[in-house]
Amino acid sequence: MRIGIQTWGTEGDVRPFFSLASALRDRGHTVKVVYTNVEGRDFGPLAAQCGVEAVGVGGEYFRANAERNGKRAQASFELGNPLSQLRLIVEDLMDPVAMAMFEAGKALASESDAMVGHFLAHPAGSAAEASGIPYGVVALQPIFASAHYPPVGMPAFARWLNPLKWRLVGRVLESVFRDRVNDLRTRVGLEPVRDLHRNVLEHCAFGLVAVSPSLFPRPPDWSPHADVCGFLGLPDAAEPWEPEPALRAFLADGPPPAFLSFGSMFNLDGDRTSAVVAKLAEAVVIAGTRAIIQAKEEVIARAPEHASIAYVARAPHARLFPSCSVIVHHGGAGTTQSALLAGRPSVVVPHAADQFYWGDLLHQRGVASKPLAARALTPKALAARLRFVLERPDLTRRAGTLGEALRTERGPERAAELVERAFARG
Repeated sequence: MRIGIQTWGTEGDVRPFFSLASALRDRGHTVKVVYTNVEGRDFGPLAAQCGVEAVGVGGEYFRANAERNGKRAQASFELGNPLSQLRLIVEDLMDPVAMAMFEAGKALASESDAMVGHFLAHPAGSAAEASGIPYGVVALQPIFASAHYPPVGMPAFARWLNPLKWRLVGRVLESVFRDRVNDLRTRVGLEPVRDLHRNVLEHCAFGLVAVSPSLFPRPPDWSPHADVCGFLGLPDAAEPWEPEPALRAFLADGPPPAFLSFGSMFNLDGDRTSAVVAKLAEAVVIAGTRAIIQAKEEVIARAPEHASIAYVARAPHARLFPSCSVIVHHGGAGTTQSALLAGRPSVVVPHAADQFYWGDLLHQRGVASKPLAARALTPKALAARLRFVLERPDLTRRAGTLGEALRTERGPERAAELVERAFARG
């Protein structure tokens, strides 16, 4: 088949779809990816390494407005209001490029037999519908209602309340998205929809959740069209990497270091990122451990120097994490599962959205300390959590067991099989 893939979001929202594209290509399909990266990055080199064609959309807007968007996002993190954060994300990062995404999706649909999209990339679904081709969605966290678990970000107590929690969250999401989705649909000649969540499962060929079933088993009351496919990690060949001599020497010069970075959260505001990196460095010194801190080069240039700390601008997690002792991260779905894949425990410092869910889940599974919210981050608080993890070898053992399970799940291959099967039925 000719399969078009369209995604939107941070780097963590783009990389899994290149993993899926690579797995589909390996099964003999022709695959093209259209991506909208809210950091304005060029993923052409990664697409080339994966052997798939890719086109970026909206990068100019995000590069031109990076400083404004970054400062507004940082301010929303400090407020800690999930609904306000979601509205801001949609206003700043989706609305300005929605029509461009639809037009790119239409062009992609014109040369595809079927399309796959990020579950939040609603212009992609509208483009597939307008073109009359099958469409399926991939989510990076559990999004489908079930009586067996609460919505991401809501407490897990009183399981009998889960259906009510899902209805409440559904109303919130409808209040943010429905008018936007229907405005676009009306402009392009499509009928408006009343229930976005139901529309996804009733009108899509499938809904996949790209999470390890060892972390999140498929609930028995899901629709037959919904499934858990596993973590969509990139193959090693897609990111050839060798540590620079200074980093190689640092790794060889002592016990495994901690790794600290907040991923895409570090790409929002350079001044605030520098302040956070200074806190991370101070926490490492207080905890008495060696560490690698990842940040942008301009932040590293003014970061505190210490014999126990090495800095790195970029490094594939799959290659670096196995050499580390503990992973301190923001709780993105990709970093969370990459840490487990390497068999390493975590300290999660969530900033927004599903990051709180992942932090709580890892803590519940006994492979992480209690999460430390970003707005409560201090060097002493982080140092205490670092010491907690480093002094508890049972956390590392459990992370290693989960890592073995993730490695056997074949997430990309499983996802490609499910996509192929669903479109073949259609």
